[in-house]
Amino acid sequence: MGNKLNLLRFVLVFLTLSFFTVSCGDKGDDNKEDSSLVPSITALNPESGIPGTVITITGSRFGTDKSKVGVNFNTIKATNIISVTDTKIDVEVPSGFSGQAVQVKVSVSGATSSGKPFHYKDMTPPSITSLTATCFPGSTVIVSGNNFSESAVDNIVKFGSVEATVTAATKTSLTLTAPNLGAASSAAVTVTKFDMVSNARNITVDADQSKVATYNWTTHTAKPGLIHKTGEFTLFGSSTRRINILDVTLDASNILGIGFNTTNKSTVAMCNDYDVAAGINAGYFPLGSTVDKDPYIRIDGITVQEGHLSGVSVHFANAALLIHNNVASVRRLGTSGSTLNQVAAAIPVSEAENIIVCGPMLITDGIIGIVNPDNSHNTSSTARTGLGVAADGKRVFMVTVDTGNGFTGVTTPQLAKILQALGAVNAMNFDGGGSTTMFVKDRGTNGLVNVPSGGVQRAVRSVIYVK
Repeated sequence: MGNKLNLLRFVLVFLTLSFFTVSCGDKGDDNKEDSSLVPSITALNPESGIPGTVITITGSRFGTDKSKVGVNFNTIKATNIISVTDTKIDVEVPSGFSGQAVQVKVSVSGATSSGKPFHYKDMTPPSITSLTATCFPGSTVIVSGNNFSESAVDNIVKFGSVEATVTAATKTSLTLTAPNLGAASSAAVTVTKFDMVSNARNITVDADQSKVATYNWTTHTAKPGLIHKTGEFTLFGSSTRRINILDVTLDASNILGIGFNTTNKSTVAMCNDYDVAAGINAGYFPLGSTVDKDPYIRIDGITVQEGHLSGVSVHFANAALLIHNNVASVRRLGTSGSTLNQVAAAIPVSEAENIIVCGPMLITDGIIGIVNPDNSHNTSSTARTGLGVAADGKRVFMVTVDTGNGFTGVTTPQLAKILQALGAVNAMNFDGGGSTTMFVKDRGTNGLVNVPSGGVQRAVRSVIYVK
């Protein structure tokens, strides 16, 4: 009897457990969310912005009843859902965040999607702490400060009411191209980011560089990529300057080279010997009692002149023109010492097949800086020859400034300003005075287009040419 009772109890317990197991399973199935009803986000456009930005959420299963749709940016619910279709929602970004990423989710009738990241742009007002002291049309200006947008297009920089072009941006620095401010002598610079305006900082307009940058030069195209420009106008005060420029784009048809002669010869004669399209005089050479200026010169990988190995003044030898694979660069060799020719000679041929030393260096990485600027070599107004290169090394500016015959020469700082206004970021001085000569084939007098000091060409030893 006891065994039968125990068996009966076992059967009852088994049936009871089975009932609850089935019941619990049925209950779970009833509560299981139907995945076909859960909204899904595939993309946000745009993926970053500020409060008030309208973004488009694309995906699926949004329905068409706007009253059943909610959009959350983290825990903040958007209050302005503009439109809803089953695959697209247009919604205005709510306020509440700045400079951080949040998750955007869509809810439809209580069913919520997975999130997609949206980045709130920094809404802290920008501020300027400093900027480049002077500018001219087309010059590079650096604005330093805080809370700039890292997206260049989000920063509106104005010089007074004139907008500049921002070319690069970080949170603490903006690089821009200065606009043409006409006759203005200065301007208040401001940065606007998302309608928030910074404090103002003043910048001075360099009137002389503005005049060079905007001057209506008389031009002659010697050949494609080689333009000869001339001008006569008051500059650096009331004095009239006569300037000749070779504006060269280096390519397969415009090859930059160095010409050298072991004995003195005029620039025009040397350029005709090399059968070139244009050129200028180049390095120093022994003249009268001056015998310590010979520069180091390398042509096509071969040293053709060692130059003086010691005793050369830094003014005459702290810069070098380097040409490698028809790309030009101007390098500062040092700021002191009398053995700078040896510094140039140590540059590997793999870096420059062609080198010529001269000086002083005028512009280094966009900054005018001249060794011993108070030295008479730099302060005297005389005929000058200079060469500058653009940042990519494929555009070269050769300049001569005449003296005499009613025209005034320039100092080396003034020559630097001319070259910088033309677009040079690195530049150097070459032999000047009576040596200053420019040649353009089939122009002027047998190619001579400037007027050398005294009206007579001085015989020289080297030239820079375009062939």
